[in-house]
Amino acid sequence: MGVIRNINMCIEKSLQINNLKEFLEYEETIPEDYPGIDPGNEVSSIEFRNVSFAYKDKKVLDGLSFKIDKGINAAFVGHNGAGKTTIIKLLLRLYDPTDGEIFVNGKDIREYNLQKYRRLFACAFQDYMIMPGSVRYNVMMGMEDDESKVIKALKEAGIYEKVSSLEGGIDTVLTKEFDQEGELFSGGEYQKIIVARTFAKNSAPIAIFDEPSSALDPISENDIFDKILKATKDRIGIIISHRLSCVKDADVVYMFENGKLIEHGTHMQMIKNGGPYSKMYKIQEKNYYAKDYLGIEVV
Repeated sequence: MGVIRNINMCIEKSLQINNLKEFLEYEETIPEDYPGIDPGNEVSSIEFRNVSFAYKDKKVLDGLSFKIDKGINAAFVGHNGAGKTTIIKLLLRLYDPTDGEIFVNGKDIREYNLQKYRRLFACAFQDYMIMPGSVRYNVMMGMEDDESKVIKALKEAGIYEKVSSLEGGIDTVLTKEFDQEGELFSGGEYQKIIVARTFAKNSAPIAIFDEPSSALDPISENDIFDKILKATKDRIGIIISHRLSCVKDADVVYMFENGKLIEHGTHMQMIKNGGPYSKMYKIQEKNYYAKDYLGIEVV
């Protein structure tokens, strides 16, 4: 058993070294110190104008045009590979469009100081990272420490009851990477911590949630989406989800397929239209009913 454990530890360490090597060798496309004008702290609109993007000669997005105003919760839906996450990467300027322009407050985002521009965003990504530190640290992530803000965010995300039951409360260390006494949460509980991180950054005028409920059961999922909609009602909210039952209360839904915007409108408008969104929704709805009838757990 000891030999097997040591072999597993060696494999784990080698993977960590490989990740570190990739990180050190990474060449940024857009330098972090990219100069430009100060975007300020308010955002009235986001607009994509005929935006296309190709990665290694493969077109990922094709001629996207849409506008989202302040106070609007927008949902991005579509099958895997439709281009939803790529849109967010372009918006955050992790990449620049191959063609077309992206505007925030009516200015091309390439005119803004990159560091100040990215402070406009509070993001919960699907491929999130839980840091080997306290719950408090994982929520605030460099923001000014404010215990009341941490607790409020955890409550909004529906994870405070779990955290408060632990001996260390919000100062409980997560993961065992650097502390063998650290707590290990479930995938769904970690997702709630990430959502709480976004809620805590309530000064950011744009909030983005990329598949924030993929590890949650349907009841918790609906609850977290309700809280996301409430938390972003005075901002611009963008929710990416493949589960259409959770985005029906968004102000506007954009459906993408093969990098193109194929349909948009409110949930009810698109259901009445009987197009791709309506067909996808009905298929998912039947799937939920079938699993519930058979007593199969839905995750």
